[in-house]
Amino acid sequence: MIHHLSKITIGCIWLLCASIVPGGETHSRRVEQDSPAQSPQPRPDAHVIMISIDGLIPEYYTQPSRLGLRVPNLTKMKLGGSYADGVEGVFPSVTYPAHTTLITGVRPATHGIVNNRVFEAPTAPQTGEWYWFSEALMTETLWSIAKKAGLVTANVGWPVTVGADIDYSVPEIKDPSESPAGDKSRKRVLQYSTPGLIEKAMAAAGAGADSSTDGRRAAISEYIITSYKPNLMLIHFIELDGAHHDNGPRSAAALPFAERMDQYVGRVIEASRKAGIFDQTTFFLVSDHGFAEVNKKYEPGVVLVKEKLITLDSGGKPVDWKAAVWSAGGSCAIVLKDPNDKETAAKVTAVFTKIASAEKSPINRVLNQPDLKKLGAIPNALLMLDAAPGYAFDGALTGPETHDSKNYRGTHGQLPSRAEMRSSLIVYGATARVGARMSIVRMVDIAPTAAAVLGLSFSDAEGLPVAEMLKPGVIQPQPKPKKHSKKESKPGI
Repeated sequence: MIHHLSKITIGCIWLLCASIVPGGETHSRRVEQDSPAQSPQPRPDAHVIMISIDGLIPEYYTQPSRLGLRVPNLTKMKLGGSYADGVEGVFPSVTYPAHTTLITGVRPATHGIVNNRVFEAPTAPQTGEWYWFSEALMTETLWSIAKKAGLVTANVGWPVTVGADIDYSVPEIKDPSESPAGDKSRKRVLQYSTPGLIEKAMAAAGAGADSSTDGRRAAISEYIITSYKPNLMLIHFIELDGAHHDNGPRSAAALPFAERMDQYVGRVIEASRKAGIFDQTTFFLVSDHGFAEVNKKYEPGVVLVKEKLITLDSGGKPVDWKAAVWSAGGSCAIVLKDPNDKETAAKVTAVFTKIASAEKSPINRVLNQPDLKKLGAIPNALLMLDAAPGYAFDGALTGPETHDSKNYRGTHGQLPSRAEMRSSLIVYGATARVGARMSIVRMVDIAPTAAAVLGLSFSDAEGLPVAEMLKPGVIQPQPKPKKHSKKESKPGI
């Protein structure tokens, strides 16, 4: 690989080591420049389709034959484009924080989506609501900068898009009391979608169309692509994640779901051909997190009750609290009712530090506020717990501290530096550099890379475009980020 650099002084460049190793693997090299005189120019003839397969582990496309997995479309994309052996994500490594990083280029503490579920005090009604609404976003997004540039935007099932300024939108939202395919959940989706869009898409799909959640999402995506040819299309498929939770990653019961996701990806690619935009489209195949096997659950809330930091009435209902749990599967935040309560802070820290230090502890690590700040994690957490191998956290306040996880056999949420939490990335199509293979890509760099394909840039992203995955000349001069410095970013605690 040859890079031509001219008129660049040592004072205006920060360079990470780059090399090509046997097998064609490319280690990341990125250049950060002073702000140029002009910003990148939007490309109205360019198209980006970002497809997220929730919970897709990299092994499913890097070594499918070893698992007996048939994923011809992912394999074609990998061999015909560029890909990463893994992506280091964010903390907690769960769906909504990760998907928001994928379209902002910043970490949860900056973009504002710090967990899946909104925090609810133990004494408050437990609605189970998630961060559905885009009003919670605190930063620019791919769709906001695309809309500002006059480009056409679309979304099917992407997290945190309810109420977003997207031209053609079917946001993800459900009723917490039922599955995404339930009647009440579908009514909520209809309520917040572009009027008439779902009805038109399903009519075009026909009476015999796949009625599963992801089958409907694929059909709606096909309709939007062929009808409106959006410059930016975001698609989120979710059923593989559920199969992993129920059965564990790489399990015989989960692999057929991976093959079905591959079929949906093929349909999306074919839709771009029918629309006549395939030759101008770059596909970003991504996932939000990896997966770890689990067989035990640990209940930090039970510990808080025993320590009299949560008070229950005779029926087991919380009536007062000083500290509470905010679970994220493989991790768990501990939040104080009064952030200035030093006595409770000291007690909580001592209790969980002692538990973590025990032999065969369910806690791998206790992360304090300096750790969380470094990771860009939940700002209002006193501390967070990282689960030991084989464990996940839950939110019970009564019963045993540790118990069998029963039908919950896969989890995520742990520190993104743990190898099993690595997510996926394949870049395929018009601007992909064929044959490039990255070792590890940071999740914060994916949104700036997609933006660069459209001739756009973020004003406040931590991440930078990954030049090695794109053809030469695709990335225009990038303005220096206003708020974040590459040198200050030290993920991987």
